[in-house]
Amino acid sequence: MRLNLCAEGFIRSGDVDLRLILSTYNLCFWLIENGAYVYLPVDYFAVAFVKISGEYNIYSQNCDDVDRLVSILENVLGLRENTLDFYVIAHEDSLLGPFAKSYYGWRLRSTSLWWALVTGVCQQNASFKQGWRMLHNIVKVYGKRVGVGDKEILRPPTPREVLENSEKLLEAGVGYRAKTITNIARFILENKVSEDDLASASPEEAESILMEINGVGLYTARLALAFSLRRYELPPIDKWLRKIASMAYSIDEKSVEKYWISKWGKWSALAAIAVTIALDAEPLTKALTRVKNKQLLPMKNLTPTPINMIGFCNST
Repeated sequence: MRLNLCAEGFIRSGDVDLRLILSTYNLCFWLIENGAYVYLPVDYFAVAFVKISGEYNIYSQNCDDVDRLVSILENVLGLRENTLDFYVIAHEDSLLGPFAKSYYGWRLRSTSLWWALVTGVCQQNASFKQGWRMLHNIVKVYGKRVGVGDKEILRPPTPREVLENSEKLLEAGVGYRAKTITNIARFILENKVSEDDLASASPEEAESILMEINGVGLYTARLALAFSLRRYELPPIDKWLRKIASMAYSIDEKSVEKYWISKWGKWSALAAIAVTIALDAEPLTKALTRVKNKQLLPMKNLTPTPINMIGFCNST
């Protein structure tokens, strides 16, 4: 399938760091030396190629509403999100202070609800490398591509494509998570809830709606709300973050969630994701050692890490 060139222009990013936004937690297939491909969360295939200079091209099956596609791209890149309050809190924080000072230009790059839920499922009971290798494998095993300019690039499978060939999930190495991913695919296809419904619901209601999907728990629901709708009120706290926060703030592990929400408020999930970036999502023992030694910035020579995903292309 070849997509049409629908729009081209220039993003005035200001103090936003496009290189960081484009590369962090992006699949290695879509990383280019001077930019990256970004899939847009619409009901048809649309992908933008964005250069770190701010230049962009948007390719799509449907060019009827170009202004909407540009608006969605700006939202996906976090250009419309005012994170000043988050960085004010983080600047004085013992855990995220160095990150806030050195990575002020970072914004979360959002995605579709479908892919956000799949991302959360792949992180269930898995290390960073295990979870994101599964995501890479899913895209690679399904092997779906779109033509973009003079190139063909891999794309994520749609919910329908997953249901039509669900055995490929096992080929991708997701194990027991295959059943949950197929449940998510059915949930999306049956239109049981729209993203507008989730956006207008209270955080707790939105979380409960997603947890109606068999296999989706608190962690996956909260991560999905952050990655798809930029809803950060409820933090995705797993064993990894619970132990790190307990050490960093000298509090009991049982008190972590309450403390975290009281500290970060509406930015709770964004802060949780930022910690994984700051500590390179290292295994727990190494991450705790880094916290103890106040090594609280990403190590640029490590790969794969959340900010240096290219290593996955050498191992998948």
